[in-house]
Order: sequence, then structure tokens, then C-alpha cells
Amino acid sequence: MNMLLDHAVMEIASTPPIDLSGLPGAFQRAFGPTEPFPDDFGPIEMLDVTPLPYRGNRPINVRSRGSCRILAILLDLETGLPRRYGLDSQLEYHHLALTLVNPSVVQVREQVGPLPFTDETGKAAKHFIDLLIQNRDGRRIAVAVKPTERLASGRFIRELECLRASIVPRIADELRLVTEHCISRVQAFNAIMYQRFALCPDHDVDTRLAEVLESVHGEISICDLTRLCRAGGRGFRCIVRGMYEGVLAKVSPGRINFFTMVRAA
Repeated sequence: MNMLLDHAVMEIASTPPIDLSGLPGAFQRAFGPTEPFPDDFGPIEMLDVTPLPYRGNRPINVRSRGSCRILAILLDLETGLPRRYGLDSQLEYHHLALTLVNPSVVQVREQVGPLPFTDETGKAAKHFIDLLIQNRDGRRIAVAVKPTERLASGRFIRELECLRASIVPRIADELRLVTEHCISRVQAFNAIMYQRFALCPDHDVDTRLAEVLESVHGEISICDLTRLCRAGGRGFRCIVRGMYEGVLAKVSPGRINFFTMVRAA
């Protein structure tokens, strides 16, 4: 005999009312302003500039299923114009972004080669350098980028030792191995954001930011500084660029966001 159904259990329970009066304030504290920033300038007009072509010696197959391949448009240090860079992995992309914001670097070439060398068995071999960096002091650094999981067998390390004997000092003064442990993902995130904003200069808002900073003393959050600039989202872009171009100094650690504290440099 079947038991009688308990209709009280099957009924949809009503949700008790929730006080939402503090939600906007909580959202603002957690994610930043909920209202648009004041804007005296309107949308930015981006220049129609054709990026410089990829300069690497090795083709980048963006359809590869075995790894992440990236064709990124970032600033070219020699010309200051947008350039297409070809990278074989996200790790290379992060290291390139950090290299491009390093003030001691004046030139970066990627996928350089093929460089001939003799491997550990005595056979002729070839290798592409991931990055070739030229510093202001004249030093040239060849960089091999590899995740640590690819180094366990020791084969790549032995290959680099053979390559080092061949290219130093003919091609570079130093051969450097870079892994994910050499890179801060937070700093890479910030560098990539700056590179994207730097592709589109905004001299009008740069001028407004300089005027606002004359009346700002001590530390201020990016959120409050953006409000003072009255340039909408363009103010945030200029503030981020100013942190890398000597206008502002970043005070608080971590990823750059509205709560980051800055001060005039």
C-alpha cells in the first residue's frame, strides 16, 4: 500500500525577504564604482595605423592544437609604433610584455634563427632563440623560454649547454633560461594592460591628468583620480600609462585596478 503524499513537503517554500539596501555600497566596495565616471571628453578616436609586420624567422602556426600560439600587437621599442609579435606560448607572451616595459631594454627580436650548433652527440643541429634582447649598455641576451615540466628529462638543458658554446659571444653575451618561476603573473598582467593602452596615445587627457596632479598631495586611489580627471574610461587608461611612463608611482602591490593607490612621481 502506497503512503499518502505529504503536500506540505512538496509545496514550494517561499523565500524570506532579504534586505538589499546595502547592496550597491557593497558592490562598489568590491568591484569599484557602479556609476559611470564623469566625462568631459567623450569617446577616444583611435588612429588608423597599420602595425609593423612580424619580424621573426620562424612561421607561427596559430592553428596549432599542441600549444598556445599568439600573434600579439604590442609596441616596437625602436620606432614606438605598433608591431606584430609572434610567440609560441603564453609564457613567452608574458615574458615579452615584461621585457618591453623594462627601461634598460632598447630592442627585442623574437624567433631568431635557425642558429647552427653541434649537439651532445656531435651532430649538426639548429635552434631558434625565443627572444634576443638588446640592452642600453650594449649587452645582448638570448632567452630560451620553457615551462619546468619540459625540463624534467634534462635533454633541453643539455641542448642549451651545447648552444651556449656556439652562440656566446657570437650572437649574444648571455644565454638565459626562463621558466614560469622567473615571472610574476601579476606583473605580466599589468605590463600587458599598459602595452594595450600605450597603442593609443591620448594627449588631451594626459594634459588633464597633469593638471589634476598639481592639486593632489600624497596617495590617492586610481578610482578617485579617475573621477577628478573627468575623462571617463580614458582617464583610467592615461593613469595606467602614467604609472609606466614616469608620471605616477604605484604604491600598493598587486594587479592594477580602481583600488590601486598611486602618487605623483
